[in-house]
Order: sequence, then C-alpha cells, then structure tokens
Amino acid sequence: MERVAIVGVGLIGGSLALALRKHGFTGVIAGVARRATLDKALAAGVINEGFEEPEAAVRRADVVYLAAPISVILDLLPRVRGAVADHALVTDAGSTKAQIADKASVLFFEGPVFIGGHPMAGSEKRGLDHATPDLFRGATYVLTPTRRQDLETPAARAFLPWLERFGARVTVMDAELHDEVVAWTSHLPQLVATGLAATVAEHVSPDNLPLAAGGLRDTTRLADSPYSIWRDICLTNSINILEALDAMLQKLEYLKENLRSRALQQEFEAGQQLRERLRHSA
Repeated sequence: MERVAIVGVGLIGGSLALALRKHGFTGVIAGVARRATLDKALAAGVINEGFEEPEAAVRRADVVYLAAPISVILDLLPRVRGAVADHALVTDAGSTKAQIADKASVLFFEGPVFIGGHPMAGSEKRGLDHATPDLFRGATYVLTPTRRQDLETPAARAFLPWLERFGARVTVMDAELHDEVVAWTSHLPQLVATGLAATVAEHVSPDNLPLAAGGLRDTTRLADSPYSIWRDICLTNSINILEALDAMLQKLEYLKENLRSRALQQEFEAGQQLRERLRHSA
C-alpha cells in the first residue's frame, strides 16, 4: 500500500490520515475536500496532495477512503468506480450501511473491491480541527463486506491490519444487521438527547438554566451534533429508527403511568444494569 486517497478530510478522514502517519505509513496521502480545508490539511502535514475533485485523487490510489455524509458517499460511488484502478480497495465511514452496500454490490461486482466500514468513534464535534491520530483507539470498527471473501483479497489484507494498529476493535457483520443495531445504540440516543434539549428549551427560561445540574449537561451532550450529519442517517435508516422511537415512547408512557408505583424501581435497576454492562464493554 503506497497511496491512500481520503475523500473528505474532516474529523474521520483527517484522523485516519494522522493515524496512518503515527503508525508508520510512509506513502502518499491524497485528500479531497474544499480548497480552504485542503490548504489547512497541507499546511499541517495531514496530507501530501490535495484535490477538489475525487477522480484525480483516486486514479492511482491503492486505497480509497470515503469519509463523507451518507448522501455524498452514495453519489461518489459511481464516480470513484469509474476512476479507480482494478487492484484498489474502496471503503467508507458512513454511519448507515445497507443503502451503501446495495449500491456498491452492483458497482463493484468485479474489479476493485468495496468493503463498507463504520468507525464507532465519532464525536458531536466535527471538522479537521478536531481530528486526532488516536480517534480510533479502543473504538469498535465495523466492516460490512457484501462478500466475505473480499476480506481476503490482497487490497483488503494490505489495509485492514492498519485498523488494528490504530487500536480499533474490528468486527464484521451484515450491513442490514448493523443498521438495526445502531438504530438502538446510536440513533435513538441522539434523537432522545435532541428531543430532551428541545423540550427543556421550550419550558425553562434561559434565566433559570443555572439551576441545571450536571445530569442535564451529560444527557444532552449529543444535542451538539448538527442536523446536517443526522439528516442522512434518519433518511437512510428510518424504518429501524421508527421502531426504536416507538419503543422509547412506550417506555416513557410506562414510566408516566408508574411514577407512584414500585414498578418504577425495576426500570431504574434495568437502567443501572445496562450502564454496568457498558462500563465492562468499554
């Protein structure tokens, strides 16, 4: 692996470039982004070459990493397929996988290999300024190949071991299953935090916010995440998210009905048990 093209040099793409350098990659890293971002990335040594269009960046690449919003990745796939070399690996960092996998399975039926990916290492912050070489350390990194044998191709075997060098915990799963699970573990928490923050904003005046304890700050942290990121997630995983939201609404109704009942204790205990499991899994 001598040349990596990163399309989208923001938090994830910039962190990938920094992680590669930190762990010994000596080849060329080409970045694709807006000119202002490219100038910043070049000046900081995050990338070696900068391009505003993907075709020129990916043409000689051994690995193409699509670190862009989901709708942009879907639009990029045919453009990248038309320009990339047959020996290359194309992968992505999209937060939902099924629609990307469906489109890639047609475009990459032969020639270059496509393996979907999702680093569970994001942040409510975004942009190159927040990129770090340690973003992936300790994080789960999901791979969603449309064909399991693609994991054994030379292109994949040249790149995928780098993820473990970064300290990521690599797991392989079906794209549809991934989307089902993250609807509960990622997308529901985001929407609950957003809904909670919006509800408090509607009912508590700014003058009274000093009465907010750490609990409100902790539970609304995800509300910092911008709609521009979550729009595509909600559009491409709406069925699974609706199921999770329906279950959450039912749980809230149950809590409402049992505010004066000992049944409420069981819900607190169930929540504490999940928190304990999360601590152990971390």
